[in-house]
Amino acid sequence: MAKLDITTLISQHSDILTSLFHHMSDMFFLMAVEKNAGGAYQFRYVLMNPAAMKGSGLTEDCYGKLIEEVYPQEKADLLNSMYSQTVEGASPTHFTTNGHMVGESILSPVFNNEGLCTHVFSVTRDITERKKLEWQLEHMAYHDMLTGLPNRRLLYNNLQEALERAEASGEMVAALYIDCDHFKQINDTWGHDIGDVFLQMLAKRLKSCVRDQDTVARLGGDEFVVILTAIDSERQAEKVATRILRSLQQPWSYEDKTFHFTSSIGIALFPASAKEADQLLSNADKALYKAKATGRNQFFFFDPAED
Repeated sequence: MAKLDITTLISQHSDILTSLFHHMSDMFFLMAVEKNAGGAYQFRYVLMNPAAMKGSGLTEDCYGKLIEEVYPQEKADLLNSMYSQTVEGASPTHFTTNGHMVGESILSPVFNNEGLCTHVFSVTRDITERKKLEWQLEHMAYHDMLTGLPNRRLLYNNLQEALERAEASGEMVAALYIDCDHFKQINDTWGHDIGDVFLQMLAKRLKSCVRDQDTVARLGGDEFVVILTAIDSERQAEKVATRILRSLQQPWSYEDKTFHFTSSIGIALFPASAKEADQLLSNADKALYKAKATGRNQFFFFDPAED
């Protein structure tokens, strides 16, 4: 079988290749390779397809210009670095960039008969929508769909990190297990739609009671957990619990209805009453049941002596 000559093939199929170049959805750039007086690589625009012009905002006016003559310094430095890595590596290079879009690029060197890299061509695919979907799926894996709060999985991650930092610094961590008193009555009387709006309101009120560094998570139903990080006394946890009780006691109006409700809170402290994440949450849950069993609308600290 005769060896195929690429130049002949391109010549024979130039119309097809030209049509492909103009209609391909990926962005194609061809850059000429030069060196400046200091020996650093420079790159001039030679060719772009319509998709590249649309995606980058560049036009044919860029042909013959260096990257730094087209873009601000920071952007030019990034592009020059990407193209230089391809020349120096003398092989295709993969990059993912973030900007107004997320692009996935393959840069390939082009050599002359002497083996010198004279050009670099890049093909960039817009993967913004794909990345958005990935981010959404990741968010769904770690957050409660109804309230947007961290779910049990992210709660454990955050709690474990908080315990590790506290152990190193000698500070304390508090877990507050929170349950709305008689929430079932809202669902049974007014329906789950109003119950869902109610839970979203609870989530907002809880977040307003804590610092940005703290975690407010929903475990399910009307069960919420607050993790207070880097505290230095039981008194700090008590103040937050009091603030939460008062906030949740405020009447809630929705449509033509006004609801009055209370909540109960169980608190466990690290390292005083627990050494591990599971144990801390379990002890906070036990304290919650004591708060509910002895009258509700109050908070209780877990007491190891009573366990």
